[in-house]
Amino acid sequence: MINDKMVSVPGAPVVGFPGAQGAPLQFGALLKARRRQARLSQKDLADMMHVTRNTVVNWEADKSRPDYAMLPTLCTLLNIRLHELFGIPAENGLSPLEDRVVRHLRALSPAGRRVADRLVSALAEEEQRALDARLKEDYALFLVRPGSLAAGTGSEVPDLPPEYTFLRRNQLNARADGIALVDGCSMEPVYHSGDYVYYQAASSADPGEDVLVDTDDGAVIKRVGADYTLCSVNPALPYPAKSEQNTLVIRGRVLGVVSSSDQPSEGDAASLEELFADEIRAFRTRHPAR
Repeated sequence: MINDKMVSVPGAPVVGFPGAQGAPLQFGALLKARRRQARLSQKDLADMMHVTRNTVVNWEADKSRPDYAMLPTLCTLLNIRLHELFGIPAENGLSPLEDRVVRHLRALSPAGRRVADRLVSALAEEEQRALDARLKEDYALFLVRPGSLAAGTGSEVPDLPPEYTFLRRNQLNARADGIALVDGCSMEPVYHSGDYVYYQAASSADPGEDVLVDTDDGAVIKRVGADYTLCSVNPALPYPAKSEQNTLVIRGRVLGVVSSSDQPSEGDAASLEELFADEIRAFRTRHPAR
């Protein structure tokens, strides 16, 4: 007896099954592709499913869906796995595409598997080379100044060599010679404790610029006033006047704060260590451990 039970559904894409170009096939396209692979006509499938040929036509045109009770039989006839229909990972943890590739690989002869392995390995190596090239182009090695910067009496400058880090290249840091850590909340809201700031090495600055300064009391960030005196970044916490005996040395202009988007992911950072091996050796040569 012909059973035309169906569920009318708009032709929204059904997840999961990749087409020839890697894009997911819609439900109907998946059924049509697998029916053809099984060398069945629409009438053959209709007879096996006890429905009319027009029902199969509508399934493949995404004008309707089979009743859920038909899915096990349909999947068995067309060698479709349920997770492929719904775009969920297979029980083995593979995506529908990965699961399909594994099934095809298992169907190959030993010689075919060796060819497939060489092909996939070559593709993976090419992808890795492209990724490495992009990382090398997108990131640069930056000096990290020892110690930190504070307001008030400042932070002691330790007698240590600088470290390095990797940051994404951008217009802001294109002029930077390094970065330095901010310590304390006395420079808010401009700089917050835990921020890193880009700085450009300099011994002088213009009014309105923020500068990195080494003093007898420690390292600080200060703003250059209209009269070229140093003042606090936070007007609520004025910088006390210094005696002539107190040494103030400008080390650089502060360019801005290092954004979290400038920093590489943990995985990319590990790759950058290898990609910048020559630059790291040169850095260590310029800044040997004391």
